[in-house]
Amino acid sequence: MPITLNQMRYFYEVCQWQDITEAAEQLHVSPLTVSMAMQTLEQDTGLHLFHQEGKKLSLTQDGTRLLTKMKYILNQTQKLEDEIQDMSHQHSRIRLSLPLQLGPRLLPQILGDFRRMHPEIRVEILEADGLSSAHMVEEEKLDIALTNYEREFSPKVNCRKLFSAECCFCTYPEHPLAKRDYVTIEDVAQEPLILLDNTYLIYSLIQQRYANAGFQPKILHISPYLHTIKNLVCHKLGSTFLTRPALLDDDPIVAIPIKKPLDIHVSVLTKKGRRIYEGEEIFMEYLQDITRDLV
Repeated sequence: MPITLNQMRYFYEVCQWQDITEAAEQLHVSPLTVSMAMQTLEQDTGLHLFHQEGKKLSLTQDGTRLLTKMKYILNQTQKLEDEIQDMSHQHSRIRLSLPLQLGPRLLPQILGDFRRMHPEIRVEILEADGLSSAHMVEEEKLDIALTNYEREFSPKVNCRKLFSAECCFCTYPEHPLAKRDYVTIEDVAQEPLILLDNTYLIYSLIQQRYANAGFQPKILHISPYLHTIKNLVCHKLGSTFLTRPALLDDDPIVAIPIKKPLDIHVSVLTKKGRRIYEGEEIFMEYLQDITRDLV
């Protein structure tokens, strides 16, 4: 019969305490359980392991040799258990990317509310464009990516739609179009524009929408920085196109719908075939909850 880890642990404790009762207390089992385990161990190995003097036990030569072997196995087992525990703790860390337009709205909630609700889950956040995020999920440099990248995704990732974000014409409150219920591309064809650069999906969508209407956008400035775009609009130097979630409640910017709606779909990406851990499931459920109001 093969020797079990339980038998090894029982044998080790008996050797440490040289007493069945003391070993049983350390193991939180009955003395009878330990005594029977030692008898079974001797029967299974065919070895005489102990000398008994009253209640005290001492090891025979075979018992001493077996203890040396078992110590090594028990030490290696403990190392493995410690490594598994370390790996488990690592899975309480989530490496996440957010689209740059969503960061200002979602970051305070994730770093504030979610961290208070789940202090055991550490979220490391990168703000990145969708294509880069998709590649990092493929390479397992990210666990989860929120992305609005709409081209054909790699077969190596799972894509779960989260919500759709409406793209709007955004301008300063004093602009002649600011009180309109909606605008067409024809209405804004001659407007000076301050646009996010081509790492953002909205850039190519707006270029395509203008081209379909037979116009070339009048671009005053292009920037990769959302705060730069907002600042220039607030200084009344031009207007822009942004998704609604990119605008915060205290931004002095008016968002006007486009008559023919232009939506960007925001999805959650994970690596196909990779296990989704409990902390990640909790976090993705949280994302669904906090983004319902963004639809």
